[in-house]
Amino acid sequence: MKKGGGMKSGAVLRPGPATPVTVVGLAKSGLAAAKWLIQLGCFVRVTEAKETPELSSAAQEIIALGGSVELGIHSRRMVEDSQILVTSPGVPPQAPPVRWARELGIPVVGELELASWYCPGRIIAVTGSNGKSTVVTLTSEIFKKAGFDTVVCGNIGTPFTAELNRIRHNTVVVLEVSSFQLEETLSFAPEAACVLNVTTNHIDRHGTFERYRQAKGRIFSFQKRHCFGLLNEDDPASRSFKPLVKGTAVSFSRKKKVSGAWSDGSFLYLNLPDRSGTVCRRDAMQLQGPHHEENALAAACLAGLFGVPPEVSGEVIRSFRGLAHRQQVIGQFKGVTFINDSKSTTVAAGLSAIQSTPGQVILIAGGIDKGSDFRLIRKWDKKLKSAVLIGRDGSAIARALHGVVPSFFAADLKEAVRTAFGMAKEGESVLLSPMCTSFDMFRDFEDRGEKFHEAVEELMKEEPAAASLLPLEGGRP
Repeated sequence: MKKGGGMKSGAVLRPGPATPVTVVGLAKSGLAAAKWLIQLGCFVRVTEAKETPELSSAAQEIIALGGSVELGIHSRRMVEDSQILVTSPGVPPQAPPVRWARELGIPVVGELELASWYCPGRIIAVTGSNGKSTVVTLTSEIFKKAGFDTVVCGNIGTPFTAELNRIRHNTVVVLEVSSFQLEETLSFAPEAACVLNVTTNHIDRHGTFERYRQAKGRIFSFQKRHCFGLLNEDDPASRSFKPLVKGTAVSFSRKKKVSGAWSDGSFLYLNLPDRSGTVCRRDAMQLQGPHHEENALAAACLAGLFGVPPEVSGEVIRSFRGLAHRQQVIGQFKGVTFINDSKSTTVAAGLSAIQSTPGQVILIAGGIDKGSDFRLIRKWDKKLKSAVLIGRDGSAIARALHGVVPSFFAADLKEAVRTAFGMAKEGESVLLSPMCTSFDMFRDFEDRGEKFHEAVEELMKEEPAAASLLPLEGGRP
């Protein structure tokens, strides 16, 4: 097969017309990458180990555009003679196509890296163990309020490559990026990069916390002198990346005045050399709690770095009601509040949810463990009334809570809701904060949250006069 030309990115030749390229994975990121590469005129081959009706439909779409696809298998012939291998975030480094590519000396890049080569806009990238989606959404809303053309994409749901056709030079691209995506970067250099926090997560993928931390740090690896690095002064792991910032390092803090954004406990402030002032009162925010305060500070600082006045950020922050499946109050029944925090896949996220929930908490948790230390939950034993556990690794949480918090098992989420409600009294809360991934029982965290909402709705139908249900897409009341 004839190899095509293209523009160079370091030692890697960017794909162009007639370039043979292999894409690994045909879920959202792989499909978007394959379609973009076909648009560039590349010879595209896609290899996908799974075979489902959804993947078959995606395969037909690629074939109709002129690409070739194999489903249910990875074969070496799909990798040989390729100029570059493009991976989706869910493809582990030890996957056969990745191993073959490295043996053959074929560069391996992720969909994030690929898209960055062709993006003409100004990129803001946000990573961290917790809060990424909220900060990305809040930041984008601030930019929209300030009149910027804004695109939100990345790990938050829409692949970067799927948005390239609508991005212009004046577009602000707010990206959520994961450690999986950062692993396969070779030149990704966002104008502003932010690490919100780093807590134990994805040990099943990275092997150790240090390797996971290093993957997060790659967000700064290729930045230039004109770029910005935003760090959480109150998080030791985030703060440790300061030596990696080649441009201007700024911070946010709830505890002390810093160059960036900070809080004195009553007000949130922006403190940058060319732009400073009061953002808003802390108690005026719709979302209360330390992590919500941190998210607001990070968003205000990122916007301030691009010239957005602090009062504009404050206007958006005051009215922001959060995202679905993220500490979302969905209703009350007989005085018991039900909270959907299905997005919680880490212990740190779960601890934040427990801390922010008023009154005693009956916790629903479990799923597939990512190598977490569930013993950390024990510190909130006075706040937790009991735990109802579901999923493959619910027993690991039970072992961690043994002798401290009473634990009960449920076969499914419907049973868990009813069990938790049976223990709750007026003024208490039933909190779904799984601290695990969802793939043992659900399609994804959104499906898990929707099933929780349905189970609560079904419970409330038994006595509608005592129930108050909020829409799933809403936020806190």
